[in-house]
Amino acid sequence: MIIMKFGGTSVKDAKSIRNVQSIIKRNLDKKPIIVLSAMAGITDLLEKALQAAINQDPKRLKQYIDQIQVKHADTIHALFENPEISVKILHSINSEIEKLQILLSALETIRTENDNLTHAILSTGEILSSQILNEFLKESGIIAKYVDARKIMITTEPKKGIKPLPGDIKIAAKKHLIPLLKNNQVITTQGYIAATLDGIPTTLGRNGSDYSASLLGAALRVTEIQIWTDVDGILTADPTIVPYAKPLQVMTFEEACELAYFGARVLHPASIQPALEKGIPVRVLNSHFPDEKGTVILTHASGDEEENVRSIAYKEHITLITIESSDLLFSPGILGEFFQRMTKYGKHVYAVNKSATKLSLTLEKQDNLDEILTELNFSGDVKIESQKVIVSVVGKNLKNNPLIVWQIIKLLHEAGVHLDIISQMSSQISFMFIIDEKDIEKTVTLLHKEFIEPYWLAKTA
Repeated sequence: MIIMKFGGTSVKDAKSIRNVQSIIKRNLDKKPIIVLSAMAGITDLLEKALQAAINQDPKRLKQYIDQIQVKHADTIHALFENPEISVKILHSINSEIEKLQILLSALETIRTENDNLTHAILSTGEILSSQILNEFLKESGIIAKYVDARKIMITTEPKKGIKPLPGDIKIAAKKHLIPLLKNNQVITTQGYIAATLDGIPTTLGRNGSDYSASLLGAALRVTEIQIWTDVDGILTADPTIVPYAKPLQVMTFEEACELAYFGARVLHPASIQPALEKGIPVRVLNSHFPDEKGTVILTHASGDEEENVRSIAYKEHITLITIESSDLLFSPGILGEFFQRMTKYGKHVYAVNKSATKLSLTLEKQDNLDEILTELNFSGDVKIESQKVIVSVVGKNLKNNPLIVWQIIKLLHEAGVHLDIISQMSSQISFMFIIDEKDIEKTVTLLHKEFIEPYWLAKTA
């Protein structure tokens, strides 16, 4: 049994869905459970519709609903040659659109965001895409069964902060899925969407379909979790900066987590953890080039021992805050208070550097900073710098090897790249630093050329 998760770009139109069907057909002997995202762009339209409803903008609201309906209707007409099947699936899709309109009308009436309504509205995209794919699989002769993920993916209530409940997910998955696999070749379900034990709709956050796939795979102890996307795997660098970047054939979970956390866009960071705990391999594959090997992520495996740097990731739109105050010296509890305020305002702190009277940290957004600093009510100088980037250089040989870190610092210094914060412990497999956004292309290109490309040449020599 395997999990096959297909992202939005893999099911963006009729051509892509046909391609997904052919990939699934090649894996029928593995008893695949399909975890599907919404069609590309649909969740964005749902979020816009949600805001239009809250803002009581009926013209824009109708515009967004119409776009959602037309996109799915066009896909259905292009997929199904049999008019009876086409009418049947159109009726089902239109029924879901009608439910969506009712939910949006309720939101329009109360004029404010409501957690339960929001999650129900944002769940629509996955429901629509999975219904279409399941019908197309059946039309092509595959014995497929559609299952609503909200019966299986159980979470805590929104007011308590949405968290998956692995024990309940395991019970529900065995109850609703295992019996179906006896009589069906494929099960089609959704990523991203979930519900509480009482059936209240919830979601796992943007890009949460990877997380759904991993949680489901862990619950069922599958042999492999496949993440089908639009790239050939996890690359040595961002291909928009290094067009000739190559996919890594094998990675450790530790390496993949570092890359995901610091900006690699292939995986959702949390998606790795459930698989890690159960020792289940995660394979990242390209749905547009299914014969490529992709990248397999294993618990305890890595590439060649000679590789020092395996990949370079970065996270943009970072704000660097530097606080200089004697309060930090005489009131050690202020640091704890500071992080409490960050949590209160939903801030994610990526890096911290502290001395006796100075504190530097990085955030993804700088809104509400004035309120946070006012609440802390301390005296001192505060410097806020935007347009920063966190760069993470990842490789298992960085452990206990300060020479590589020194070489990176020297290389960038000679190239005129200023490093605001650097962070690396002897036990870590990554070296992290902060630079200006203007230097990101130069930095990634230099590091890739100096530390990754020589390894390629050495292997082919």
